[in-house]
Amino acid sequence: MFFTKAGSYEGEPVRLYRSPMEIRRDIFEINERIKAADERLNIRTLLTDLITEYSEGDPEEWIPELACALAEAERVLDSLCELRDLLSALNKELEDTVWVLGA
Repeated sequence: MFFTKAGSYEGEPVRLYRSPMEIRRDIFEINERIKAADERLNIRTLLTDLITEYSEGDPEEWIPELACALAEAERVLDSLCELRDLLSALNKELEDTVWVLGA
């Protein structure tokens, strides 16, 4: 982390910035979480597994399982949206930090 000096002429306060390495580490971790969520959201695999498991049974038995799979997919999608927003914020933080370091 590092501080920037106050700019009395521009009226800028002292600021604390994380290092680009810290931000990149967080970006890497978010990308790993996105990959893991993406794997959980693989609908083709999910449906193939359900069809294989229930193919000899009554199709009406599939409904609760499909509803459960849909609910899980919605949870994962919500998580992916949150991760995307976090990744966007980290990218903005990195841009700001790199700009300050270059200024």
